[in-house]
Amino acid sequence: MNYLMRFRLLLVCLCLAAVVACGGGSGGGGEGANQPAGSHKLVLVDFKFQPKTVSVGAGKVTFFLVNDGPSAHDMVIADSSGKSVARSTLVQPSNTETFAVTLAAGSYVFYCDLPGHRAAGMEGTLTVS
Repeated sequence: MNYLMRFRLLLVCLCLAAVVACGGGSGGGGEGANQPAGSHKLVLVDFKFQPKTVSVGAGKVTFFLVNDGPSAHDMVIADSSGKSVARSTLVQPSNTETFAVTLAAGSYVFYCDLPGHRAAGMEGTLTVS
């Protein structure tokens, strides 16, 4: 690996460390936070979503994102053509976030958009009926 590639890798790592150290996000409390009524809970941990497959009804859908891991994550929803239709805010470790979106019936994919997270397997399937 040449010097420039090592330097770029170091910069990416430092930027990710800074994002994680910033904290923030709404709520907090991770698993202990209260899930809003009618929401669909997704746990973000170790570069995966739990559950990996979600089915919801068409219309307004609320996701309750719980970051139960050591890294910050977000949730992007893309339609069958790959076009992003919604994006959550960044959820810091041990924090929760409520993410509402209006979806038409169809098949979607959701994933974490941070560098390397989706490639590491942090994605899932969303079916809207």
